[in-house]
Amino acid sequence: MRVRFASQVLSTVMFALVAVTAPTAAQSTGPSHAGYDPAASVGGHYHEGELGEKLMILESALKCSCGCGLDVHSCQFQMQCGTSPVWSTRIRQTLEAGGSVEAIQASFVAEYGTEVLMMPPAEGFNLLGYFLPMAAILSAGMLVGIVARGRETHEALAPAGQLSSEEEDKLRVAMRSLEESERPDW
Repeated sequence: MRVRFASQVLSTVMFALVAVTAPTAAQSTGPSHAGYDPAASVGGHYHEGELGEKLMILESALKCSCGCGLDVHSCQFQMQCGTSPVWSTRIRQTLEAGGSVEAIQASFVAEYGTEVLMMPPAEGFNLLGYFLPMAAILSAGMLVGIVARGRETHEALAPAGQLSSEEEDKLRVAMRSLEESERPDW
């Protein structure tokens, strides 16, 4: 009994030590992808007011080029790469200088291509990415409907015709015995 109590106390103390010493920062502290930069700034947020809204729109629309596949905002505050803080600063400074959201996004597309956009433009081959999932869902729904209906048609089923009096009597006897066998005993 004492050994069990002592092991419970020990495990509680160990859990408390781990919980207290665990890092509380939301950002990663280790190299999680090729773009990791331990010297990257983790500076303040600039997402307040009209300028902040425009900054957030652009950071969410542009994909970081470090290889993580996240938008600039998420990469900056989750991955600590060296690219996203620089891009965020560039965007903020251009907005402060009076640049429009469309012009800044167009400058990134001109410099890095359409791969920098989180959502590619709906033109050319990219249309396949927009319509293929919908076509696949509709096709799967139609296939499920066809399978659910079954393969046999109504004509292939055995027709129900008139029963002779002898067959009716046999059916009544069979139904009565079935009812008696399923009747509760109470």
